Formats: sequence, structure tokens, C-alpha cells
Amino acid sequence: MHPLVALMRRFAVDWLGRADPSACAEIMDPGYAILIGGHTLDGRDDAYIPGTLAQLRRFPGLLLSVQDLWTDGERVALRFTEHGPSEADGGQPAAWTGIGLFDWNGTRLTRNVTEEDYHSRRRQLAERASDPVESPAPAPWAAQPEPADPAAERSVREWLAAGDLAPAVLDDGWTGRPTPPLLDVTRVEVGELFSAGPRVAFQAVQHGRYLGGLPGTQGREGREASMSVVGMVGPDGRGRVVRDRVGLRRAVRA
Repeated sequence: MHPLVALMRRFAVDWLGRADPSACAEIMDPGYAILIGGHTLDGRDDAYIPGTLAQLRRFPGLLLSVQDLWTDGERVALRFTEHGPSEADGGQPAAWTGIGLFDWNGTRLTRNVTEEDYHSRRRQLAERASDPVESPAPAPWAAQPEPADPAAERSVREWLAAGDLAPAVLDDGWTGRPTPPLLDVTRVEVGELFSAGPRVAFQAVQHGRYLGGLPGTQGREGREASMSVVGMVGPDGRGRVVRDRVGLRRAVRA
């Protein structure tokens, strides 16, 4: 097993799967930071562990199922589903997707840029009806590094610059739910982008005018807004993308 992939297995199984913070000291650098939903938790012990434990306590027994994982040997892209019962909602379960891009220093994880579909989680808890858990990858921990593909990276940069995320499957769209565009995109900032073979992982921020469609935002169409997106796609844009719909809704309602 590649050592970076082995770290990811411990991240999923020993840390999140067992809610055991003692594992963090072995797999994460003290300066570990995560960017999620427009917020940075900077520092393993002072920010990241307390913030994550709060979610693990809200969803006791939470599990992480891995749908896809690949690496170039320096970074790793992980698509996953978190699922479990919400203590605050009488044990009502929910299952929501996420994509994380991780860095390491050769021995421990140092950084993570992630989006999780908290909008879907809110819907499931409000409706008291959990989405299914997507089938896991058969052997995610067997992944081996693949070299970067500069041509694939150029293609994805051009695709992102166009603003339209089609033909990628967005958020909870794999369940059949509608996932229409939310912004009339005028500008895109790419924060992270790397490839392993023809597969490209990215984090970007879309800027533009709000098109509407999120609950409680009637009358706010046309407002200038921004939205973070994280994805794992091929050169043609086919793949998966998770959008920060909760952050966008909060911004246009402010």
C-alpha cells in the first residue's frame, strides 16, 4: 500500500470511523488545516480536532464510505459519503457526499480542501428521509500514484473558466434530484488543481449573479455572490462536483 494511501485509510477508519482523536497525532502534522465551506480550521489540536469532534458528537456512530480515491503521490483526491444518525434530530439518519483534496509532507497529512453537501443533509433531516449511500469503491486503498497529465489539466481549466459545470454530476444529483445552475458565472478563481493520469481534481470559486432556486431566497435573484466548488472529473468535465450551497444561501440572505 502506498504510504499516502495508508494515511488516508487511517484517516477514514481510525479517526473518523472510530472517532478516536489520538490517531490524529500520528497521521496529521501539528499545522494541519482544512478549508471547508469558506472557513479555515487552522491547526490540528486547537481548531481542526475540536471542530470535527463537534460533528462526530452530533452524528454518533458516523461512518465514512469511500466512493473514489486517486493520487499522484504528492496529493490525493477522495470522494466519500458520510452517514449516520443525528442526535439532535431524534436519531434520524442522513447520508451526504463530499470531496476532499489532501496534501502531505511525506510522513503526515498537512492540509485538506473539502466541500461536503450540507444542503442535502439539511433537507434529509428536515424531511426525515435519508438518501441512500452510494456504492463504495471495491478497493480504494489499493490506489497507486499516476503521473500528472498536463493536457487534461488544461482542458479542465478551460472547462471551469466557461462557468457551466455540465456534464458533471452535481451534489445529490446522482439520486435523481434536480441540481440546476445557481449562478450566472462571470468569473472563476481556481484555487487547487492537480491530476493523476487523465483524472483531475480541483477547488474553485465561482463568482456571478444569483439565479435563485435555494430555499428562502425568493427576491434575492440577481445579487452578486460567490460559491466554492470541489470536483473530481475527466478532461471533458464528466465526473462529480460538490457545491457549497449552504454558503451561497447564507451569502444571498445576508
